[in-house]
Order: sequence, then structure tokens, then C-alpha cells
Amino acid sequence: MKTLIAFGLLSTVSALAQGTFNASNNYTVPGASTKALIFVVEGIPLAKSVGRVAVQNATDGSFLSPNGAAGVALTLDGLFFINGLTVPDVAPGGTAHVIVRAWDASTGPNWFDALVRSNPGSGLVTVNNLGGGLTPAASFAADSNFTGLTFFVPEPSTVALTALGVAGIFFVARRKN
Repeated sequence: MKTLIAFGLLSTVSALAQGTFNASNNYTVPGASTKALIFVVEGIPLAKSVGRVAVQNATDGSFLSPNGAAGVALTLDGLFFINGLTVPDVAPGGTAHVIVRAWDASTGPNWFDALVRSNPGSGLVTVNNLGGGLTPAASFAADSNFTGLTFFVPEPSTVALTALGVAGIFFVARRKN
């Protein structure tokens, strides 16, 4: 019985030993005049009705946010709130590197499949002073370098040129046969 109690206490303590943080962009970036919003294009926030966000662990590629790669819906246009995220293998007080992925869900069910999404390299965030146990969770506002995201949306002419190139390759390959 004592062994069972000791095991239970040990597993509880080890669960508390993982770092936690709150991912929310409802704050104004120091030195800026706007919040750390998610913009489809500069000045136009991603609409709440189609916007989704997922937080991915940059170390191992796992998703920390609820629903995994499907992420969570925006709370307001350009704003998200994902609280209580736990980073495995990072102790309280430690630092984590995460990737914020945002996309227009009307163009795909997750960031990888969406046509309209944040730039692959733009969402890397460092979160310092992770919480855990009795230490409060870290937050994007106080403990990270997150300043918002702007989507990479290819110009229609770029998409048209790409389609012509693919069609040309198909035509040449077919002609040789």
C-alpha cells in the first residue's frame, strides 16, 4: 500500500514537472500600435468564421494544441486563445520553441492542406520561463517573442504561371511518348 501511495505521488510530481504556457495573441507588442494579430494581408485580420490556429512543438513536431493538427478556431477576427499548453520534456522555468500555424479553414482542414496559410518560417516562437507545479504558466504576452503573423498568399499571376509550367511539362512528357 505504501508503495502504491509513493508511486501515485511520484507520478503526480512528474506530471507537474513539465513546462506550461498560455498561447494568446490578445496583447499589444511593445513598440507597436496594434495587437499581435493574425493577418491575411497587412491590415486585414483573419476572419473568425474561417480562421484556425495550431501550436506545434518545434523540437519533435508534435502538436501541443487541442485537436492536434486541426487546431482551434479563432475567438475573434485575428485573435486566438489556447491556454494550458504543456511542453513535454521541458521543466518549469525552462525554454520551449514552438511554431504557431494559422490558416483559412475554408481552404483546407489543417495548415498542411490549406491553400491560404501562414508562411512556413514566420511562426517560430521562443517561450521562456515555462510554468508548472506551483509556478504560473508562461504567456505569449510576457514570456515570448510572438509578434503576430501575416499570411503568404501567392499573387494570382504566380499561380497562373505555375499552372502553365505544370501543363507544359505534362504536354512535353506526353508528346515524347
